[in-house]
Amino acid sequence: MRAVLIFGGLLLLPASSFAADGAPSPPAFTWLGDARGIARSWSASRDALTMNLTIFPRAVQTAAGEFAMFTWRRPMWTLRTGFEGLIEVESDAETAGANSGPWPSGKGKMLWRGSYGYYAAAALDTLGKRICEACVLEFALQFRHESEHYAGSNAGDAGEDVRHEPYVGDDLIFDGALSERAVDWYFAQRAYALWYLPGRSSYSAGGAFDLHARYTRWQLVHPFASLYGEYLFGTELQGRDFPDAHRLRGLLGIALPSTLGDIMVYAFADTGNRYGIRALTNEATIGLGVRLALGSHPGQ
Repeated sequence: MRAVLIFGGLLLLPASSFAADGAPSPPAFTWLGDARGIARSWSASRDALTMNLTIFPRAVQTAAGEFAMFTWRRPMWTLRTGFEGLIEVESDAETAGANSGPWPSGKGKMLWRGSYGYYAAAALDTLGKRICEACVLEFALQFRHESEHYAGSNAGDAGEDVRHEPYVGDDLIFDGALSERAVDWYFAQRAYALWYLPGRSSYSAGGAFDLHARYTRWQLVHPFASLYGEYLFGTELQGRDFPDAHRLRGLLGIALPSTLGDIMVYAFADTGNRYGIRALTNEATIGLGVRLALGSHPGQ
């Protein structure tokens, strides 16, 4: 038995309630909590589930997040299952000024994307520690739906027929991730396999990767770099053949860590297809952004 002093009283707990280092072990079952054992909110992808503001070259505002509805911890593994959601608004034109706030803004249409999904993620705790003492190994399966729209300007511009543009629709995503610590460095890698439901998307399948590295020696600031790439195979939908799509995007910046998560300030460079109803457009851009990544901690 162990005795713990709580507000002037003694609480007796069995020894199994403590981790090997003497700290109290987390409860076996909890409601709400961090979405994953290895955070996805540091991804360079535009689909990262965070609060994000891209300032240049276009104004892009993202409100997104994910959380575990419950977490079940066992000696050899940890299971999380939860929900995710994303809403993104992008100016179709380049940033030309600032409106109230100040807030970056551009002329023309506003492009909208929205998605939601459900997932189950299993962290194989024992197997991860066999790879290295500070390693985390995690696999996840999720269902996601995404749709795209646009809003015209208040000046009465004519509407636009976007039926020829790709439609993401519904997909199943399997991913595997590994993170490790090396002295003052933290690394995380993730690979994705995507399968789109037939007749409900302009794509049939795809693959993606995520890489993240950060220097964690300093308590108040963590320099970091992230890289994301994906390739999607186009298919026929409603009598139209859609082409393949590809994207590559990298972030370089600093993270301001806290117990709630990170504030991330970064520069980025990307190439490939745009998102949403402009997905047939290929381009290369560089820009600046800031992100609020809640529930993300190195080696969580």
